Amino acid sequence: MWELYDCLIEPIPDDVKVSDYFTGTYCTLLTAGGCLGSAATNPLCTIKSKGKDVREMSWKEAAGLIKSWNFTEASIGAAAINAYYNQYESLNCLDRAGQIDMLSGEDTFFAHRTDYKGKKVATVGHFCYAEEFLKEAGTCVVLERDPGENDYPDSACEFLLEEMDYVFITGFTLVNKTLPRLLNLAHNSKIILVGPSIPLAPKLFEFGVSELAGTLIRDRIQLEELVKNEEKKAVIRAGTPVRVTENKHCLKGRMEDL
Repeated sequence: MWELYDCLIEPIPDDVKVSDYFTGTYCTLLTAGGCLGSAATNPLCTIKSKGKDVREMSWKEAAGLIKSWNFTEASIGAAAINAYYNQYESLNCLDRAGQIDMLSGEDTFFAHRTDYKGKKVATVGHFCYAEEFLKEAGTCVVLERDPGENDYPDSACEFLLEEMDYVFITGFTLVNKTLPRLLNLAHNSKIILVGPSIPLAPKLFEFGVSELAGTLIRDRIQLEELVKNEEKKAVIRAGTPVRVTENKHCLKGRMEDL
């Protein structure tokens, strides 16, 4: 079950110290190696923190907190992972090398709006702004841990996901450890990971993900100010949406090697 997490953590430097971090009401920030990463703060109260000062940790050790069952710590781990992967320079290098395709910066729900007609679509997490783009879907299911009117409880994933054509999954699932199971349940679907907490890590394609729809930080100073002022959509306001898919030629070559 930890394979996905270990793959994300493994390449992160163990000889670089965390420079700083901040856990806000809605967003967590972490800086290491001159790179700033962010992730949504998971507000659920869980087991007590182990208490070690994050500033005494290496970048890799901080990233390892993603495996913690203290969700505040796990949010710090997610921010550390994003600090490593969500950098334009490294993604651009992978794009030029043909390992990934960086797509237009438009919202992923908008980008796929013509693909939904008559299809079965599920979102794990409530993306209110997406509803207007999902009107043409034959079936649209919203799975939520804290369900509202017309939402399904997240436990319904065990029964519904395997029959979906498209499944959009929030980055919160990486922190609360439900992502590996969701990927397994949705293995017949086109799976898109969505949100500012998503690491733009090509390794995720090996676990059945079709697209990573995340955010690159555009303005560090603005982001830090927004987070400290408890702005709910800080990363979106200070960032740029990025969609990443696996390069089809790269995928074909790997399949031929099997």
